[in-house]
Amino acid sequence: MIEALTGVRVVAVEHAVAAPLCSRHLAEMGAEVIKIERPDTGDFARHYDTYVHGEASHFSWLNRGKKSVVLDVKSDKGNRALRELLADADVLISNLAPGAFERIIPDAELAQYPKLIRCYLSGYGTQGPYANRKAYDMLVQGEAGVIASTGTEDQYARPGISVGDLAGGTYALAAILGALVERSRTGLGQRIDIALFDTLTEWMSPLLLASKYAGDVPPPAGRGHASITPYGPYASSEGDEIQIAVQNQGQWERLCRDVISRPELVGTTGFATNEERLNNREAVEMAVQGGFDAHTTTELLSLLDAADIPYGILREVPDVVDHPQLVSRGRWVSQHTQAGESFDALLPPFVSDANLLAGRKVPGLGEHTSEVLGS
Repeated sequence: MIEALTGVRVVAVEHAVAAPLCSRHLAEMGAEVIKIERPDTGDFARHYDTYVHGEASHFSWLNRGKKSVVLDVKSDKGNRALRELLADADVLISNLAPGAFERIIPDAELAQYPKLIRCYLSGYGTQGPYANRKAYDMLVQGEAGVIASTGTEDQYARPGISVGDLAGGTYALAAILGALVERSRTGLGQRIDIALFDTLTEWMSPLLLASKYAGDVPPPAGRGHASITPYGPYASSEGDEIQIAVQNQGQWERLCRDVISRPELVGTTGFATNEERLNNREAVEMAVQGGFDAHTTTELLSLLDAADIPYGILREVPDVVDHPQLVSRGRWVSQHTQAGESFDALLPPFVSDANLLAGRKVPGLGEHTSEVLGS
């Protein structure tokens, strides 16, 4: 996988999260990724925070292994340089504001490079009443119903990560890889348009279908599940929260019999089926929590294991840094900031050998301008 795109040149006119995620993964598959940045400030994600040895966590995460080239693409000189790069490129990725890249180089002109795959990421796509709206992750989440399906009925919540950007970048990656396969057969590139709104409404499909055809949508269930119960965190007698996921009747019966010592609930009205339990959620959760109250954390983990009930610990973010699964599988790999400081970053999900990406560097602003442009 790490060699798959060797020889592929990607020009990324990008910022923030969605396009940089896509291009970073292309780099990790072997592509040469040339990141075009504006003079003076570069990608504004460089300035989000200073968490990683004085540098931004988002930028450090999303841009390692790329080449940074500074160009004023609105100037004649910069525009010519960009066109020369694209003439020799395999893939263009851009997530500028609506219409911004078209003003720099119209897509019709890029059609003169028949092998070029052009991937544009936007908030809402190229058509429709929202096409010209600037759209950041939170705004698209709100329009797509994601925020209204998260949190509780009393207070909706934005998920703690930028799911719209991440979805858009991941779908862009998949589409580009598909386009490269097709080009290997036809010799022709193509235009790809990825709208963050489309990616999130795709992921919202179960709730949208429920609304469209049943006229009803399960309300947001906080840390539980809108359509299944018991499904969520319950505290041990020591206060540790253990999440359980009871997805079928056998698991429910074993939970009642072998974990919370309430076998009579299996046949009791209001507890017998998942639909009954949803309509009786408060009583179900009180019964499960009552059973958990009788056991320490260690006892509960042992009982859940023996009963074959799916479970996991509800961890705080700092606890995940040293998660035994990450540590035992060697998922942390040493990288370098633009200033040369060493920091650990996680391997992408499709890479299993840390040695393949060890020592990669986050580029300084314009670090590769002379190398790439030959000036």
